[in-house]
Amino acid sequence: YYTYTQFAGLQGYVSDETWYAPAAYNILTQVLGYNETLSYPYPNASGISTYLNLEHPPLVKYILALSIAALGYSPFAWRLPGWIVGGAAVVLAYLAGYELLRDRGEAAAVLAGAISAAALIFDPNFWALHGIAMLDAYAGFFALLSLYLLASGRRLASSVALGLAFAAKETTFPLLLPYLYYIGDLEGRPLRRLTYAVFIPAAVYLALSAPLMAHLGGPAAWLKDSFIHMASWDVTSGHIAGNAESQISTPWGWFLNINPFYLGNGLYARVNVAVMILWAALTPVAFLLRDRKLEMAALFPWSIWAALAAVYAMGNTTLFSFYVADFSPMVDVFVGSATVAALVAWDERSRRARRKASRGRDATKSG
Repeated sequence: YYTYTQFAGLQGYVSDETWYAPAAYNILTQVLGYNETLSYPYPNASGISTYLNLEHPPLVKYILALSIAALGYSPFAWRLPGWIVGGAAVVLAYLAGYELLRDRGEAAAVLAGAISAAALIFDPNFWALHGIAMLDAYAGFFALLSLYLLASGRRLASSVALGLAFAAKETTFPLLLPYLYYIGDLEGRPLRRLTYAVFIPAAVYLALSAPLMAHLGGPAAWLKDSFIHMASWDVTSGHIAGNAESQISTPWGWFLNINPFYLGNGLYARVNVAVMILWAALTPVAFLLRDRKLEMAALFPWSIWAALAAVYAMGNTTLFSFYVADFSPMVDVFVGSATVAALVAWDERSRRARRKASRGRDATKSG
C-alpha cells in the first residue's frame, strides 16, 4: 500500500522509463505481434516508435509487456510489476538470511532473516528503483533469488534463476565467477559445474532472446545488433544528458553516497552508507568463520561491484548510483546474516572461555 501511495501518482515517464516503457510496448506489438492500442503518448525522443532497447537484455521488457497487455499502456501498468517484485524481494531477503544461518540454530536464523528483510525495506536505493520501470530492481531480485536457491542446495532452480538475472540486466553476468566458486563444493565433476554455472543460464538467456532473434533476422543479426552492441555500450562513456554530469558517480563513491542519481519527482538513488561500509567490514568475517555460504553471500555482490569498477577503469566513467540496486539486496542479506553470525561466534567463544576459566578454578581448588 505504501508503495502504491508513493509511486502511483507519479505522472509521465520517470527517469529511464522514457526508454524502457516504450521498448516494452514496441516489443509487445512489433516483436510479439500483440494488438495493443497506444493509449498513452510516446515520450519525445528520436526513433522511439521502433526502439527495442537492444543494448540491454530483454526479460524486464517482457515482464512490462505482459502488464501492458493486461492493463493497457499506462504508468500504472509499467510500474506495477516492479511493486510486486519489491514486495517479493522483502520475503526473499528473510528466506535468504534464514537459510544462510540455518546451521547456526533456529534463533540465529530467524534473527538473520529479520535483519536482512529490514535492511532491504530501508534500502533507499532499491526502494526508489522498485517503484519505477527500470531494470535494476529486477536484476537485484533475480540475483538474490539465485543466491538463496544455491545456498539452500537447489542447484537446477538456482541455475535457472541465474539465467533470469542475466536476462534482466547484463550487470549480473559477473555472478558467474562466485557461482562457480561455490558450486564446486556441491559438484565434484567439472562438466556438471559448467552445466549449472554456464550452460543452463546461457540456455535461459538465449531462449528469452529467441523472439528478438526472429525479429532481427536470426541469431547472427541478434548477436551483432544486440549482444555485441550491448558489450560496446557498456564500456563506452557518455550515456547521460549534458546537464546531468554532476550525477555521475564512481563505484568507490557509492560507499559514501557521493552524487546520488536524481530520478525525478523528488526521488534519488541514495545508498545506505552504513550497510555498504558494514559489507566491506564484514566480508573478512565470513572467511575467518570459514562459512562457505557466507563467503558466497559476500562474493556475489562483490563480483558485480568489481565488474563495474573494471568497466570504469576501461573507460566508461559515466556510472550512476542506481546501479547499486543490482546488488544491494544481496548486500542487505549478507550484512544481516554476517552480523548475526559474528555475534553468535563471539558468544560461543566467550562461553568457551568462561568454561575454561571455571575448570581452571575447580582444578586449583582440588589441588
